[in-house]
Amino acid sequence: MFSYGKFDTLPSIMMKRWRWVFFLLGGGWLVWLFGAGGSTAVYSQTVSGEGEAHIYGNLQLDLLLSTPAAQPGDTIELTVTLTNHTQATVSPTIDLQLPPGVRPATMLFPAGLSLNLQAGTLDWLPVTLANGGSNSFTLPLRLETADIANPTQEITAVLRHNDLEETAAASLWIGVPPQVNRIISPPQVAVGQPFQLRATAGGSGPFTQMWHLGDGRRVETNDPVVLFSASGIYEVQVEVSNPAGTATLRQSISVVPHPAAQFSLSDSTVSVGQTITFINQSGGAGPLTYHWDFGDGITAVEATPNHTYSSPGTYMVHLTVQNEFGQSEAYWPVTVGQPPVVDMILPERIPAGETFQVQSMGDATVTRYEWSMGDGRSLEGPVVEHSYGRLGEMYVTLVASNEFGSTQIGRWLTVDPGVLHLYLPLVLKPLVQDAAAPVENPENPVGIDLPDVALDELFILRPMAVPPGSTPAEQLLLYINEARRQFDLAPLNLVPELSSAAQEHTIDMARFGYTGHTGADGSAPAERLLQVGYPRGYAGEATAWGFEYPHQAVEFWVNSPAHRRIILNANATDVGVGYSLDFNAPNVWYWTAEFGNQFAAADAPLLRVQEPAPDFETMVTSLVTFSWNWPVPLADGEQFVLYLQTNRGDFPVARLTQPTLGTRYTVQLAANNLTSGNARLQVKPGNYSWQLRLENGGPIMQSTARPITFTIDPNAPTPTPTVTTTAVSPTPSPTPTATPTAVPPQGTPLPPTPTSPPPLITATPNR
Repeated sequence: MFSYGKFDTLPSIMMKRWRWVFFLLGGGWLVWLFGAGGSTAVYSQTVSGEGEAHIYGNLQLDLLLSTPAAQPGDTIELTVTLTNHTQATVSPTIDLQLPPGVRPATMLFPAGLSLNLQAGTLDWLPVTLANGGSNSFTLPLRLETADIANPTQEITAVLRHNDLEETAAASLWIGVPPQVNRIISPPQVAVGQPFQLRATAGGSGPFTQMWHLGDGRRVETNDPVVLFSASGIYEVQVEVSNPAGTATLRQSISVVPHPAAQFSLSDSTVSVGQTITFINQSGGAGPLTYHWDFGDGITAVEATPNHTYSSPGTYMVHLTVQNEFGQSEAYWPVTVGQPPVVDMILPERIPAGETFQVQSMGDATVTRYEWSMGDGRSLEGPVVEHSYGRLGEMYVTLVASNEFGSTQIGRWLTVDPGVLHLYLPLVLKPLVQDAAAPVENPENPVGIDLPDVALDELFILRPMAVPPGSTPAEQLLLYINEARRQFDLAPLNLVPELSSAAQEHTIDMARFGYTGHTGADGSAPAERLLQVGYPRGYAGEATAWGFEYPHQAVEFWVNSPAHRRIILNANATDVGVGYSLDFNAPNVWYWTAEFGNQFAAADAPLLRVQEPAPDFETMVTSLVTFSWNWPVPLADGEQFVLYLQTNRGDFPVARLTQPTLGTRYTVQLAANNLTSGNARLQVKPGNYSWQLRLENGGPIMQSTARPITFTIDPNAPTPTPTVTTTAVSPTPSPTPTATPTAVPPQGTPLPPTPTSPPPLITATPNR
């Protein structure tokens, strides 16, 4: 981001603009260098500043205001330029949002520009030629009002074209000139005594102040603290400025030689045994003599003494200052406290993996407890819970703080072998079309024959010398290949796509606080390999957590029979590794290894429907979640279409082109609010089916149809029947007759239960 202010010089403005020219030229050279032999890189850079904004990229948009600051009633000019650096003619959409109180000063707009007066937006649809073609317009803007409290406004531009959407904003200051109301200062000060000058101003900020002190000095800061070295009467003047102008005010200040006692403390929260400095702020013509009484029987005669209190309490400090013109005294109470007294309740031993509680015991002055558990985790509070994922001696530290200081104590704790809540592998069968969830198959974890490798004794993997600067994930690869070497297996090749899948799953486990193979989006390991574009066969996945070092994770994998089949898989040729360290995650350290076989073909992507389950029943007014997994990105033109199947035909009710999370697509619909195209569907209680189809001008793949039943909502309002009566003229009769009494309806009858799905009332589009 860069900006230039109202008072910038022309050379500085030009240097700021050329700086971005150099940036773009350098960026283009890097794109050519690293993109040689491949597709052209698409990049963009947005720059927002005072009076101008830019969006750099294949389409370049420039906004320039004739001035970055103006007053209500002024008219400024906005120039907008679009430049097309691509090799095809384009017609993007550009939306300009004007701030409140800013309106076009003319209604004669260029072609392609329209105004929404109520919203204050300008819509521009320029047709711009290829290879450097450009379109531009200049529009006068009238500044009608100003927000005194928030004078800085923004003209925002949003550029939309295909999948590109970039935003930049040009700031515009709209305000009124300043007014200086008064100068606040003591009418009389002593020679050498520091005091603060303050000016109260009206108008639109931000304000800058320039002070002329009347003795030749000039101070360019807001509300400065100053002192005068000689007695006299000084004419002080302040100049308060904003982008709209400058206002001035004068005031006389009398500086006298008489003494004035004044002091402050280097620390307002003094603790026992703490050395503090009493800062002398007294004034008066020299020579001056000082006498300090610290209230505890100790005195001093230095101008700025240091002192230490040996016991808590409140002490009245007394300073006396004298010179030939008289004497001045100052008093200030100083409260001396002490850091808190604290202890902790901590077990001496704890099994690994078991959650335990530690408790602090502090006095009433404690305001904060901070724990360091010795394994990298930090906690806060008087009582905390924790568990350890590794064995050994842990030094637990507690720091208790109050306003006077901190007290730190520590204890050793031994972590013994216990129930480590570590990973037991869940390996998948080959994916089945429309499978609701993966299932366990330890006999054949990767769809090929993986015989177990017997161990004669516990496998121990010693730490090795690793390359300096290597990451934990890179070290995990070294230990995996070392374990394979010890079993006379070939080393595995590191494949970037597999590492991408491993790292994403590792981060996913830490972020969502789970452990296992099924991702937070419901994805399975083989699907994650398809998602990152690994073109060969899947050969297994191993995960671990709670191990701080990579050799511990690999050692655990080899000692676990189900893991060992994967780590020592003779059919594996490729591997990818991932590592995550997150002290906010339940198990802190997370490891993942993805295995592939470069001689096997990749599995075909399959559509796995998750929700709702078959024969799902719900009310017509309830939201139903439809979700499914699809492991590969959709190609151009592809979309998922959700159909409601009735006895009148299949009706599309939802279309999705982007997943909700990872590989999962999700949409929520209520039966009483379904639409198909522009038509509203009237879905009545009954039995239906729904189906999901992947389409691109026609069906590519579809799921099996799942039955779904919609029931009536008993809480929905029921229409009351209208009773129609016909007036009959009375006929005179000599014989009295009895008039029948009408009986009101006893409640509203419910509609009959349908025996088959009712027809859908829908509009048929014209073709």
